[in-house]
Amino acid sequence: MTAKTLPHTRKSSLGKVDLSRERDWIVQHGHEYSGEWVVLYDGRLLGHTADSAKVSAIVDEARSEGVETPYVKFIAEDSAPIWMGWL
Repeated sequence: MTAKTLPHTRKSSLGKVDLSRERDWIVQHGHEYSGEWVVLYDGRLLGHTADSAKVSAIVDEARSEGVETPYVKFIAEDSAPIWMGWL
């Protein structure tokens, strides 16, 4: 099994960005894209791929269509919530 490489990340020059719609999308639909990279904007899916090398192409296409701040996230295969509690 080969290791997956992570794309380069950087801080947004736009300052604070509201990602609540993206988080809501991930909670509702993330399980459908387990093991894949998703590119989101304004609570909608712009593209997805299992190949980290193709993420940049999806982001570039989104930017060419006017999306300033696409949100990129890898949906881990074991991304189930961790439940912790004390007896």
